[in-house]
Order: sequence, then structure tokens, then C-alpha cells
Amino acid sequence: MEATINYLIQSGLCLLLLYLFYMAVLRSFPRPAYNRLYLLASPIAALAIPLLDIPLPFIPQYDLAPALPAIQLSEVAITGYMPEAESGTDFILSAATIVGLFYSLAVLGLLARLGIQLIRLKKLVHTSTRLTALPGKATVLQTENNYPTFAFLNYIFVNHQHHLTEQEKQQVIAHELAHVKLGHTYDILYYELLTAILWFNPLVWLLKNELRDVHEYQADASVIAAYQPTVYTSLLAKEALHSNGVMIGSYFNRPQVFKRLQMLQKYGQKTGMVRPLLVLPLILVLVLFFSAKEVTADMATLTSPLNQPENPEVKSISEAPGMGMVTVTAPAPENPIQSTSQTPTPAFKEPDTNPEKPFAYVEQMPEFEGGQLELQKFLAKNVRYPKATKEAGLNGLVVANFVVEKDGSVTNVNILKGLDEAANAEATRVIQATSGKWEPGQQSGKKVRVSFTIPLRFNLQQ
Repeated sequence: MEATINYLIQSGLCLLLLYLFYMAVLRSFPRPAYNRLYLLASPIAALAIPLLDIPLPFIPQYDLAPALPAIQLSEVAITGYMPEAESGTDFILSAATIVGLFYSLAVLGLLARLGIQLIRLKKLVHTSTRLTALPGKATVLQTENNYPTFAFLNYIFVNHQHHLTEQEKQQVIAHELAHVKLGHTYDILYYELLTAILWFNPLVWLLKNELRDVHEYQADASVIAAYQPTVYTSLLAKEALHSNGVMIGSYFNRPQVFKRLQMLQKYGQKTGMVRPLLVLPLILVLVLFFSAKEVTADMATLTSPLNQPENPEVKSISEAPGMGMVTVTAPAPENPIQSTSQTPTPAFKEPDTNPEKPFAYVEQMPEFEGGQLELQKFLAKNVRYPKATKEAGLNGLVVANFVVEKDGSVTNVNILKGLDEAANAEATRVIQATSGKWEPGQQSGKKVRVSFTIPLRFNLQQ
């Protein structure tokens, strides 16, 4: 799960930079063929670049772990009298399962919409009247309903166009024929599938709209190569906007008419290759930045108590690499001592004889067997509010650090912030009990040691 989230973040950042570059540098560039290629390749580049693993020995490896957010678990409440049996927890869906179901439903919904539109187009082909066949294996069909003129695959759908002259009708047909010859339908289907799979990324939808604009610029350029530009621009100004629900074709009267008129004014202008070539350093920067896979960190710097605030809050703990917050609650004693803090007892710390320094964040983080929900259930079942701590009326935070070894065992349990000796010992005991239940972390395909920090909050019920 952590590796998937990390990949989605990196690919999203790549796509954002590619989109911003297009908007700032290429959008007004009067070479629609180049812009079309850029828009088609950008999503593929954004998805592929984070998967690259290019060794770059001349690039220093920076300590990125402090900037990476920790994957937090949801809070677990445990009472001192909680029974051993787990009633009803087997039916609880994990957050990852819920997200996966929601994502899948959205993908299926978008694909179903695309399928319905394709079925409507197939019916429209059968119900329309064939007018003529044009060079380039294009067939002109006249629709009976009030559909606007558009092209799809090798079909050109036209309405009666009573408001147009014969010359204007020929220009409209020439425009749609350009869509057919240039294969714009395949670009549209390509982006329809992309938006269905990556529906959660708004940049994909924005790039799809930009590509539709570029399609119109290309078709317009093809028309004015055969007709006078002034006559054609008059036709664009004359056409009204229509929209009738079939949205996967290439329409003549799209709402980009004003942008198309502006782009037509640039037709024939001489353009250099400076702006197109600027994409090369951009790709180089993206590859250099996202292909550096080695992420190391000094755990002494990240987890040393000297670097913690005097009274650390939950927020400050959650910013460190860790596995989330566990809240332990218990009934208050009849006459509790009114105290909520105590000087931390000396930390439990095992000597670390392994010369390999543990990682703070790796490509594939260690995972408790069964996932995060099972870890929560394990903690809920095994953590007990110590009797001595309850009788003392103490509640507060215990912060523990430990290392998941290459074989899934747990070592080096270290209490960074304690509550009292009993609470510290309970936290240490439960963490040690998870030993052997972890799938080890991996970096560059190799199993590595990974350090975690877990805050456990002991609360008394009033």
C-alpha cells in the first residue's frame, strides 16, 4: 500500500510539471502536430518515469526521510476490561478495501458511460442516411435528429445545415475529413480510457480538453490550406454551439471557437525550435529527480529524544516516521491521584549489534501479517492498562521505537518518551510480541532493516 501511494504521488507530480510546462510554453505554440504528440506522450511519461531505476553515482543521495509523511493508523480504543473475544470485528472492512471498492466502482461507471456512447454511435450509423463516400475511406452520413456535425472513426455525421451555403458545407466536410485522416478518434478513445483509469487525477481531464483544442487547430489548418482564411473564419463565427450528448466524437462547432480564431491568425508564422526543445531539459530533470531510489536517513537524528519537544503533542509525534496512534483506555479508580504527567522513567533500550543502519522509509514498507487492520486488532487484544498506572491515576503518551529486521522479527525496542515503569514495560512487551509477524521491508528489491515509531496513549475513563 505504501509503495502504491508513493508511486501515485510521484507520477502525479510528474504530470503536474508536464502540464504546467505545456500551459506556460507550448499552449500558444502554432505547431498543433507537435503539441498533439506532447499531450499524448505526457501521461505515459508521468506513469513511466517514477518506475525508472537509473544508477546515478554522480548525484548525491540526500536525506529525504524527514520530509516524507508517515502512514498513520486510525485510533484504536482499548478498555482495561475488554474481553478476549473479538465480536463482529471480522466483518470490518479495512480502509484500503473501501478505497479499492470506491475506485473500482468509479472506473466501471466511466467505462460503462463510454460503452453506452459507443452503442449510441453504432445505432446512429444504422439510422442515418448515407450521402457519399469521400477520399480517405470516409463516409458522410446525414442524421435525422438535431445532432451537430462531428466525425468518429471513418464516419462524418452532418445535419441538414439549412443555414449554410454550399461552399460553407464543403468547408465543414473538409474540416471533419481532416479529423478522419489524422486519426483523432483514436486519441479521444485513448484519453477516455486514461480518464476512466486515472479519474481521481484532475490533470488527466485537463489534458484531454487541451488535446481536443489541438485537434481543432489541426483540422482548421488543413482547411485553410485549401480555402481562403477570411472565408473560413467567417464560417467559424457563424456556426452556433450545439451539444446533444454524444461527447466522444470530433465536433466542428466546439466551444473553442474563439481560441481557434486566435490560432488561425498565427497560421503561416515562422516558428523556431527553441520552445519545443525546452522539453528535453524538463524530461532530464524529471528523470534525475524521480529515478533516485536510494532514500536513507539517520535514525539517531529522527528519533533521538533530544530532538523531541519538552511536551510533545500528538501532532509532533505523527510527523515522525511511525505506524500511527494507539489509544489505550481504562476505567478510572475510585480515588485516582489527580496527575496527568510524570517524569519519564529511563528508556528501555536493547543494544544494537547490527552494523547496518535501519532505514526510515523504503520503497516497500514492512507490513504486519494481514495488514494494518490486523495490527490494530492485535494491539487492541493484547495491550492492557497496567494496574499500577491506573492506581496512580496516570494517563499520557508512551512513544516507542523499534526495528523490523530482514526476517520479520522485531528488535531494539526503545522507549523514547515514557509514562511510568509499568506503562513502559507494557508497551515494550506488546511490541516485542509482534516479532515474526512482519513482512520485511524492501529497497531496490532487497530486504532491509526499517525503523518505526509508535505512540500509545493511555487514557483513564472518567
